[in-house]
Amino acid sequence: MHKEQRAALVLSGGGALGAAHIGVLKVLEEHNWSCDFFAGVSAGSIIAALAACGKRHKEIKQILDEVNFFTLAFDFRKAQFALLRGDKVKRLVDSILGETTFADLPLPLLIGATDFATGERVVLAQGKVADAVRASISVPLVFEPFFHPDEKRWLVDGGLSQNLPLDLALKGYNGGTIVAVDVATSMDSQVDFGSAPNKIRAKNMLETLQRTLHIILLNQQAHFPVDSRVVAIRPHLEQYSAIDVFRLEEIMRRGEEAAAAALAEFPY
Repeated sequence: MHKEQRAALVLSGGGALGAAHIGVLKVLEEHNWSCDFFAGVSAGSIIAALAACGKRHKEIKQILDEVNFFTLAFDFRKAQFALLRGDKVKRLVDSILGETTFADLPLPLLIGATDFATGERVVLAQGKVADAVRASISVPLVFEPFFHPDEKRWLVDGGLSQNLPLDLALKGYNGGTIVAVDVATSMDSQVDFGSAPNKIRAKNMLETLQRTLHIILLNQQAHFPVDSRVVAIRPHLEQYSAIDVFRLEEIMRRGEEAAAAALAEFPY
């Protein structure tokens, strides 16, 4: 039996890739880890919020299993600034988190978002947790920006300004270990650009966009200070995309594998 370990948990955004966070939580629970500080962005904000509310990985997985992604995808009513208005997502988040506020939580939770008017990074830690999550998952062009009732401004996906909010734990957590899970920057290093500079080949535009976003996200993290407290977990998700909502079980298993490998090298 492993002795109890306490840690901060930092979860990145990544759409459907965020299912890997549940696999990581499963392994942490199995190894007797207890998290007492949470930070998350976008998909990671959902998992971090549920964990901060006391949900175990099985409960979070059950919630995810009950989500009808096909229905959520057809929410086009009066959407002016994106493909989806986001009303159904808002109702879903409200149904899961209810009226819980940050002040109600027994443990610290920080959720990242981005001010769509100024580009400023916004760290949410007050008001309704559901409002913070709804703001953080507002991927531009997919969901309309969310007007946060306490911040009084339009907010979008926190991944635009910092997709892995590790710095929040580095600054705000005084414990001994920080578990940081990055699901959005793994990518195949082999790219076929053809035999000549003017003959770049890609499978499709989506692959090109995904690679561009991966590079942006990698560079967001380039200036984080080296800290011996950090256990970095990066699941191998090269064969999956942020919209693979029907492969969540596989993605969860990749999270389990990466967490088990990372913790095996961590001195208990």
